Amino acid sequence: AREERSPLAHLTEREREVLGLMAEGKNNAGIARALFLTDRAIEKHINSLFHKLGLSEEPDIHRRVMAVLTFLREGGRPASE
Repeated sequence: AREERSPLAHLTEREREVLGLMAEGKNNAGIARALFLTDRAIEKHINSLFHKLGLSEEPDIHRRVMAVLTFLREGGRPASE
């Protein structure tokens, strides 16, 4: 039941992979290399997961950090673990 209520439940498998690599501290280029995708594809996945997690652009909030905190809070683990 908790998984169904988790904000991560709405993410695709690829978006979860991208978020896991973000949690490892990788930048977009590093994520693209790890997943054999283009930088543009990674940007699209990240924007999609920001939208699904309800992270709008706000001047005082770093969406990337908030997404990773959500991932970790919900029990996500970086790919290297």
